[in-house]
Amino acid sequence: MKILLKILFSVVLTVAFIVSAHAHRYHTSLTRIDYNQKEKLAEISIRLFTHDLVPVLEKKTKKRIDLEKTHDIDTLIFDYLNQHFILKSKNGEAKKLVWVGKELDVDTAVVYVEIPLEENLEGFNLQNTIFFESFPEQTNLVTVRFGEKKSDLLFKVGDKFKEIKLNPSIENK
Repeated sequence: MKILLKILFSVVLTVAFIVSAHAHRYHTSLTRIDYNQKEKLAEISIRLFTHDLVPVLEKKTKKRIDLEKTHDIDTLIFDYLNQHFILKSKNGEAKKLVWVGKELDVDTAVVYVEIPLEENLEGFNLQNTIFFESFPEQTNLVTVRFGEKKSDLLFKVGDKFKEIKLNPSIENK
């Protein structure tokens, strides 16, 4: 049953990305955060549409952007994420993102960052305002996982910080 749910989830996400890429009426990002207890890291992957990322960076820098040729593209993306993807600890301390890398596809860019953490993300607060300044219909879906627990957060324009509340995963019930 777990495998069937994972396959179904993957198919739904893939179809949603393909349909959205062609119609592109929706502006969405998908983020996955896994807490690696052994390494004491929040490992984060953020999937962005290049159709959204490029114009946002061009507007911010006031120059033409090519994700494969702009020499400081990693820094530009990282600086943007530092302004729009903020994780705060239980005591309100903003945690520092560490750049890991990126992968580019025709329609998407997957950005990898991590955050050193001594504890899991339960009770932390996250703000994800990626592309909110450019697309009023933007939504950002974040899935947080720690062991058998997970939390799904949906951010829409106007949303600020949301608390991460880890619940037993539906796959494990």
